[in-house]
Amino acid sequence: MGSEERALPLKARGSRRTSGVRGGELPDGRAERRRETEEYARQAMVSSARAHDRAAILLEQMAAVDPEEAELHLQSASRHRRWAENDRKLAEQYATWSGDPDSL
Repeated sequence: MGSEERALPLKARGSRRTSGVRGGELPDGRAERRRETEEYARQAMVSSARAHDRAAILLEQMAAVDPEEAELHLQSASRHRRWAENDRKLAEQYATWSGDPDSL
C-alpha cells in the first residue's frame, strides 16, 4: 500500500484567488474556513512530529537490546528525528500564517 492510498483524501474548497474581493481580504466564511484548514494542518504536523519522536525512542530502545541490528535501528531513529524536526518547522509555518505563533 503506497502513501497515497494511506493518506486521508482531502479536497480543497474553492480557490485561493482573492480577485474580486476588496483589499485582498477573504469574505468571513472563506476566511474562517481557511483558518480552520490552517489550524488542522498545524495540528496534523504537531501530531506527526510527536509520532516520529515516539518512533525514534522505540528504535533507540531496540538498538540497546539488539546489538546485531543496533546500527540499523539508530539510523532509522535518526531519520525519524529529522522527520519530526521537519514536521515541527511546518507546524511553525502554519501557526505563523494563521497569525498565532504561540499556538505551538
